[in-house]
Amino acid sequence: MAFCPKTVTFAVPFNNPTATYIIEFKGVTVENGNSTWCYDVTVIGNPGLSHWDLGVFKECKELLEEKLISVKRNGVELVKNIGYEIGEYDGVYGIKFEIGVEDKESPVTYCITLKGIYEATAVDVAVKGGPTTAQKKKDALCGPSCKEVKTSFSLLETIALQEAGLAHVINAEAEKIQAVLEKENVTIEDLLQINQSVSDVLTKVIKMEMVLQFKLQDFKGLS
Repeated sequence: MAFCPKTVTFAVPFNNPTATYIIEFKGVTVENGNSTWCYDVTVIGNPGLSHWDLGVFKECKELLEEKLISVKRNGVELVKNIGYEIGEYDGVYGIKFEIGVEDKESPVTYCITLKGIYEATAVDVAVKGGPTTAQKKKDALCGPSCKEVKTSFSLLETIALQEAGLAHVINAEAEKIQAVLEKENVTIEDLLQINQSVSDVLTKVIKMEMVLQFKLQDFKGLS
């Protein structure tokens, strides 16, 4: 399994930032030979996130249209050319998520489902907030590579990726708290809001750990 970052952070605008965007790789799940890659996007401050771009199949562009099954935002399937686009945007080839995120609705989960199972690799990411200039970071986050993997190996890989992803999610929650504490004129309402958000995320992490434990036990039974 190739190393790839689990979290990427952008300060927006680049000069004199007033907002922080955090994109966290939640992990990849495998079902019926298809793989689903999910990401949590958190916005702290203003402007909100207008759209963001995830690099997918950069080295095998012709496969993306063929292999992409669905794109979802908070579990709701997005329509191509309305909710998402395929192509090169903001210097990143892959999927452009047209529906962004505002501060108060964070975090928002985006998932893409692909035909087949793929090794993880570091992919490019770009974001744009309001009237600000888009920012791109190279090899900034885990995403699918062009290399398909065998099912038995991919099961272990997905478990390992999700475990690593959960560790980075916990670290990212700490960064979110730190970002709020560093804001000027932070209010009690801000602190209560971030506390509830972190509590909700950690509850999900605990539930996911239980699921991963069951998956690992199933794999041991098959091996």
